[in-house]
Amino acid sequence: MSDQGKHHRPNDELPAEPDLRPKPERPEFTVEPLRTREEPPGSRLGYRLTLAAWVAVAIVFAGIAAVVALRYDAVRTALEASVQQQDPDASTTEVTDTVTVTLLGSGAVAAVVLVLAAGGLALASARKNASLVVLLVAGLAAIGASILFWSFMSEAGSIAAGVLQWGPYVAIGFAAIAVVSGCFARG
Repeated sequence: MSDQGKHHRPNDELPAEPDLRPKPERPEFTVEPLRTREEPPGSRLGYRLTLAAWVAVAIVFAGIAAVVALRYDAVRTALEASVQQQDPDASTTEVTDTVTVTLLGSGAVAAVVLVLAAGGLALASARKNASLVVLLVAGLAAIGASILFWSFMSEAGSIAAGVLQWGPYVAIGFAAIAVVSGCFARG
């Protein structure tokens, strides 16, 4: 084989010299943050207040659900009479289906609102910026759902000491507290 295709550098033929220099000592160092995280004094209070408000909303929703479950026949009868009065031409099947959808829909919306609030609280405890938006949406949805539930249950309001009449108002109050305190919950 010819040497035409090979390129040689002058130092390629020299053997490698052993490293005779001593290795320098490793410096000692510590890692410290440039800026320490200082919590504002009200940040944990805002989170606690938001958590307490959402627990109260959950308790009120559970109480309303318990009244509906324990007095189901009376609630259903009152709602069916109300729907029949509002639309006298509706068939019995339509009235029954309307009441069923109303009760199931109300329960499903309450469950979704509480799951959304739990997600917002988890984000707030992890100090995520998205917690404000999630808690705001959950709070406004809870207020809207409570108003709708109150309007649906107006005819069944006398059942169980009026819990179905004033319970949604209590939920609205606690949800409003949760919305306002949620603005300060990220902490």
